Amino acid sequence: MSVDPGSQVKVIALNRVSTDGIQVTIEQSLGRSWSAVQKLKTPDSRYEVRTPSTTAVVRGTGFLTLVQQLASGGTQTTYQVDEGTLQVTATAGGSVSVPAGSQVTIAEGAAAPASATPIPPAPRIEVVVSQGLGFLLVAPTGQSCGTAGAKAEIFGCVVTADKITIRDPAAGRWGIFMTSPAAIRVSVFEMNGFVGTTVSGKRVMEGPLVAGQMLRSGVTVTGGQSFGISTFEAPTPVTSVCAAMAPGRVFASGAVDGRAESVRAFARDNKASPVSLVFTEAELNQAAKQSTPSAQGVTLSDTKITIDSGGIHGTAKAATQFITLNASADVVGGGVGDKLTLKVSRLAADPLPPGLLDGVKGLVDSTTADLSGSVPFLVKQVAFRNGCFWVSGVTPN
Repeated sequence: MSVDPGSQVKVIALNRVSTDGIQVTIEQSLGRSWSAVQKLKTPDSRYEVRTPSTTAVVRGTGFLTLVQQLASGGTQTTYQVDEGTLQVTATAGGSVSVPAGSQVTIAEGAAAPASATPIPPAPRIEVVVSQGLGFLLVAPTGQSCGTAGAKAEIFGCVVTADKITIRDPAAGRWGIFMTSPAAIRVSVFEMNGFVGTTVSGKRVMEGPLVAGQMLRSGVTVTGGQSFGISTFEAPTPVTSVCAAMAPGRVFASGAVDGRAESVRAFARDNKASPVSLVFTEAELNQAAKQSTPSAQGVTLSDTKITIDSGGIHGTAKAATQFITLNASADVVGGGVGDKLTLKVSRLAADPLPPGLLDGVKGLVDSTTADLSGSVPFLVKQVAFRNGCFWVSGVTPN
């Protein structure tokens, strides 16, 4: 599920049922969200969205939910369905089935209409690729859509085995990531732009792909009446999915503690330019091996770091003069006030006394603070993926 900033959305129920199914209830009182619900496994599984004027139930659907405040008071809810079928029940009575390509709007106090209406024609992108080619498109917002990892974070994104469709794509640069576990003699990546049924652009990228190779490319989408797609950026090999997805000029190589200096050198001649720093868990583990931080009588060693979509996770041995035990911590991050902020969300080192536990936390905090303080640009986005993360923004004016 993806949610626009400022929206009011919360999970009010998340239950696993005895048949190995799952039941999810989302409450949305304001704003816009996108739900990409995979086909539910059991008959008693359920994914439900509640708004002030409706309840929507799905079993395998991609749909947008928009709750708007009305000038006359109250709210109205609009559902737009891009895949599958949505069953919508109005709080005031009645229900309506909303199939793919249709929408329905219901205000508080209003009954459900007899039928849904077509979604107005809008620009869209369609991507088709060679069999076996995994790929991701990365929107200017940083959200992704594609077959690699079955991502469907972008509003209006529908993913099938070898094709994706994105309705009403945002204008700007879109990143492209491609990979394959097996070699492909001639891989084909084809992107088509449409407005309604009219083709507004077609681009094709072809070439050999080595087994396990990862490639980075990009394309610029022009919005409005002149909707179109540019030629592809020349594909370049990268060493992580983050290096492929991060926007702007990417710095993903060199020593971890010296990478920021490369960004500073770039920033001196490139003002207000998009830029990204990329770090992999392998690099952070290598850096951790080269230091043994200590404070308040506690020394950390044998540090192991993993990264996934939830943040950075670490384990280490915490040693005092009298005892050595295992410690673990979870770190989350984001951009706050144009700066990178990394915070410890969980710390465990039982049975270390509280005073010494504070020492462990201080060590973790100081390490994350060093990384946060090394970012020499205005931070706009922080994104975590399996095995890596990136920090993106713009260089100072």
